[in-house]
Amino acid sequence: MISNSFQLIVKRTLAHWRLLSAVMIGVILASTIMASSVIFFDALRDVALQRALSNHEPANLDLLVEAGQVPTNPETHARIVNAMEDTTIRRFNPFLNHGEFAIKTWTFFVDLPPELVHPSECPCRSNIRLKNNNDDELIECDCRRVSMMTIPDVNNRVNIVQGVQALPVTTIDTDGSLKIEGILDIQSAEMLGIKVGDIYPARPHWEDINNRVNVLITGVYERIDPEAAHWRIHKEAFGLRSDTLQFAQFVLPEKTILEGLGPYFPDMGADYAWWLDVDTKRIAASETESIQNTINATERELKAIVDGFFLRSDLPDVLREFETDLFFNRLPMFIVLILIVLVVLYYVVTLASLLVDAQRTEVSLLRTRGATSQQILAVFIIEAALLAAVAAISGPLIAFLGVGFIGVVPIYGELNNGDTLPVKLTFDAFRMAFFGGLLGMLALFIPALRATKLGLLASRVTRTRPARLALVQRYYLDLGFLGLVLFLFWQLTKQGSFVAVSIFGETTINQLILAVPAIFLVAVGLALLRTFPLGMDLTGRILSKRPLSTITPPALILGIWQMARNPAHHSRLSLLLILTAALGVFAASFEATLKKSAIDQTYYRTGADIKLASVSPRSGGISFSVIKNIKELKEVQSASPVYRETGTMISGTGAEGFQVIGVDLDTIENVGWFRDDFGVTPVDSKISILNVGGAAGIALPEEGRWLTAMVKPLIRQPSTYLIARLSDANGQFFSIPLGSMVPVASDTFRFNCPIPVDEEPPEWCRIGSSIQAAPFRGAPGLLPETPIKLHAIGVIDYEKGLSPAALDIEDIAVINNTGTELIIIETFNSINSWRTMAPTQESLGDNLSQAVTPDGHSISGVARLRWTSSDPREYRGLAHGSELEIIPVLASKNFVKMFGGENGEVLQISVAGVLVKISIHDVVEYFPTMSLDEQPFILADFKALHERMNVTRTTGNIQPTEFWVATTQGAKRIASDGEILESLVTPDQAVEPIAKELRSLRIRPGSSTTDRTVELANVVFDPLVFAGWKALLGIAFFTVLTVSAVGFLVHARVSFNARRSELALLRTIGLSMKQLLFLVVLEQVMVIGVAVGLGIFMGSRLGTTIMPYLANSGENATVVPPMIVQINWMGFGITFAILGVVFLIVIGIILISVYRMSIHRVMRMGES
Repeated sequence: MISNSFQLIVKRTLAHWRLLSAVMIGVILASTIMASSVIFFDALRDVALQRALSNHEPANLDLLVEAGQVPTNPETHARIVNAMEDTTIRRFNPFLNHGEFAIKTWTFFVDLPPELVHPSECPCRSNIRLKNNNDDELIECDCRRVSMMTIPDVNNRVNIVQGVQALPVTTIDTDGSLKIEGILDIQSAEMLGIKVGDIYPARPHWEDINNRVNVLITGVYERIDPEAAHWRIHKEAFGLRSDTLQFAQFVLPEKTILEGLGPYFPDMGADYAWWLDVDTKRIAASETESIQNTINATERELKAIVDGFFLRSDLPDVLREFETDLFFNRLPMFIVLILIVLVVLYYVVTLASLLVDAQRTEVSLLRTRGATSQQILAVFIIEAALLAAVAAISGPLIAFLGVGFIGVVPIYGELNNGDTLPVKLTFDAFRMAFFGGLLGMLALFIPALRATKLGLLASRVTRTRPARLALVQRYYLDLGFLGLVLFLFWQLTKQGSFVAVSIFGETTINQLILAVPAIFLVAVGLALLRTFPLGMDLTGRILSKRPLSTITPPALILGIWQMARNPAHHSRLSLLLILTAALGVFAASFEATLKKSAIDQTYYRTGADIKLASVSPRSGGISFSVIKNIKELKEVQSASPVYRETGTMISGTGAEGFQVIGVDLDTIENVGWFRDDFGVTPVDSKISILNVGGAAGIALPEEGRWLTAMVKPLIRQPSTYLIARLSDANGQFFSIPLGSMVPVASDTFRFNCPIPVDEEPPEWCRIGSSIQAAPFRGAPGLLPETPIKLHAIGVIDYEKGLSPAALDIEDIAVINNTGTELIIIETFNSINSWRTMAPTQESLGDNLSQAVTPDGHSISGVARLRWTSSDPREYRGLAHGSELEIIPVLASKNFVKMFGGENGEVLQISVAGVLVKISIHDVVEYFPTMSLDEQPFILADFKALHERMNVTRTTGNIQPTEFWVATTQGAKRIASDGEILESLVTPDQAVEPIAKELRSLRIRPGSSTTDRTVELANVVFDPLVFAGWKALLGIAFFTVLTVSAVGFLVHARVSFNARRSELALLRTIGLSMKQLLFLVVLEQVMVIGVAVGLGIFMGSRLGTTIMPYLANSGENATVVPPMIVQINWMGFGITFAILGVVFLIVIGIILISVYRMSIHRVMRMGES
């Protein structure tokens, strides 16, 4: 029976080899893609891991292990070394190039007479108190220390400049002291004046049974390669941690320490350090989790065994970050791969059904000649099993070759620098291939099972009558399937992400929800197929009625009626094209959206082409402007200062902090990156809301040399001083003391006040001082750049704080360089342009008004300032610029949600210890660099914030520490638009000139300089982002092209063969050849057009629906800025353009076949 079955299989295979080949291609393709999913992701994460590791210095990824041991002897040495060998070294041995350790003893004092020096000349002594406070008394100062250590492979790592290597020789001198041999580095020998042959005595700093060891210096050495990695032990673990002590680190043989020093000093401890040279090339991505677990387990075990265990390496953090990135970046790839596998499997089902339909007559004949259903089914099972076996074996091999070859394809060259991908065949790959083959076998088995139950008569009936509805439609399973999808979507919406955080804090994935996009496409496709005949029937009815019937070709109405009557004939092809078109658009949408989102996140996170943060401004000296100097560089197009401060709410109930951002209204649009959905566009009009309407401060005449004010205190307060606060052209603030509240001028030579008389009220007096910013209360002097502005005049008591009082001011003026002209700059005829400074809540009681006489009459041209009590060093007074009393701001939605203020009410906040009143004028969604952690923020005018932070203090000069720079290279990159890969040159050419310019200004560039070009390069060449998605998109388009082309070709051939009698019958009842050809073309165009159109619509809508759930990591860390759905129409268009050519060729072949069809012959065959 088996031999007969195989003979039958061979004959059937030869008879239907074309169709069977297409089915075999589908089954192999399914197994290959499923195996590729494993091989591709394994290769991708290996490449991504190596790239992540290459972004760090190799030395920082090595393991440096430190431990201590007391006492030091061969037994304890063996215990700690064996513990390391059995744990860390054994577990990490597969990843190590080399491993070694060294020993260093505890520190010894030098046993020589100390030097007598003056206390101020002893660098290693502090807080010295001498008897009788005699500053001329000398003290003993000994800053020398001694330690002994080993150097692994010492003969090959040091060069003996003078003398010889030390030998493991230990002797006891006549005085009972231990004598050993050692060598010393040449720098320490020169510093301490030690020569070869000297004996250097040392004594332990701890209590021990012996108290002296003599070191015979046998040689002086220098390191052969001082920068070699193996010196990390001596640079980091054994490195000197004091700048005031002078260390002599003698190098001894290990035997000398263990068998000589250790027994002689039984209470001596030693420090051990291991350097393990990690070969990152040996680390596979599949082992990262086990490596982290190994490191954690090693730390726990060794901390329980040895003292002072410490492991130093960046490797655990790098692997942890890699695992997190891998977890979230491969989620969308999994979703697309699931969809690809689904399309391929449906392709197999479709072709298997067509294969069985083509063989249905043969099956019926076999039934009539005595074959049972079981025997016929056995033939199909053997065929399916053979196909599945071939697919399961060949699939992983094809995937292995194909995935590896992806790396050398030019368009995917950046994936692995043009090299083949590091692919490997694993059990998981074969398991997935077997699963794909098994699904293909089931796809062949199910239609065969149905076909074997039909006899010859039933087979002929099914060919001449419309096919019954499919099982899923007869029992409304498609609608139930759609309900399941809606339920899963509801669950996804409720969860908010494809990932969730369990109650134990673990990030988990619901595998069923991960398949939601694929299930959705199938469910909606099936639901659309149910409505397709209804739509065709309705269309046919409309076109067949007058007046449309008179202008509609009869062939068109006939074709529509035929499609409505027998929809099952086209349903398989329609659903296949719907799925392939949806897959193409969905994959193109994912790829383009995620790539665009990665670029947008980089632009948003960096803020500008170059962002300088934590810049340390220099105080005093010649005034300068960081912004002006940066702007003058040829590599720079524009620059903008930014304040980034933490604010707290004073009024209201909120106690949380928020970010306060000060932006320069004139330049922020030129340097920042903005998007329409940020809520700040158009930038010029939106930012203009922050403009307070004028520049605060009174510009002083350039010829002014002295600043003066005519004042009269209502109460004398000798310890209260009148201070003027000014700024220069570069925004540098400085203070000038005008005088005291006696009143007495600071410059008594030029400004003479009446001598105060006891019990007499104070008199009017002109007080003042030079405008030169001399050093004042610890603040360095400043040589300001004109023009200079006066911002505030106020009072302060540095000793005991202000007590309630008042001051009348008649005018403020300057005196010219020659001292011959008084130039009035403020007459106080109106006080509308002034405000009280109110730096604290207590100062809210301060008042500025027109002065009045005791009987209540207003005194024209005189302002009266009243203040309440204050703490020492609190500056009170009047500031120019009443428009700055309440600062307009733009607030984020989170700020408004937490603190309110959306109705325009005034809020009181504290910024850098300064009380500021704000009013929210508009709400924004996002602003570059902000909301990354959803922290609320407000935007204010840089100049207003700069003035408020500086005007309420008498000392100090608050300057921005952050600068955003727009570079020429950045402008070219933005102009290149989509050609970002070709335009990336790292680093930005302006980075070095900016750093050089800051150094010339004696300014530290800051701890954080962000180069957008470097950040973009990390994203662009990240295998998990750009390169990986490009390869996956290629796989998706290849699948779409193959499945659609082969599926349509096979369906067209089988369909034509099955409908020859029907077409011939139409010809005999009166349709002309032209009408018949038109009918064939119409059917194909309608099926293809409607299916592809629906697929494109479904794919694009699915992408728009799914993207928001990928924008959340499951830990409430939303992607900022939000993703904007994009579609790679070019790749999709090229794919379907090729498909279109295939469709046209196939349709052309069908038309030729119809044209050449012999009606008489077909009709005779139909009768037989």
